[in-house]
Amino acid sequence: MKYIQERLGHGSFEIISDVYAHVSKKIEKETMTKFETYTKQFLK
Repeated sequence: MKYIQERLGHGSFEIISDVYAHVSKKIEKETMTKFETYTKQFLK
């Protein structure tokens, strides 16, 4: 988040958190789904 704040020139961390946090959560969920799918092949 700090990187985004600096790159976009936002003065407040709250702005970054409010606007962009949903993107991080979406990426995290997609990554976990891919990881779970990948690891299930080894549990069979």
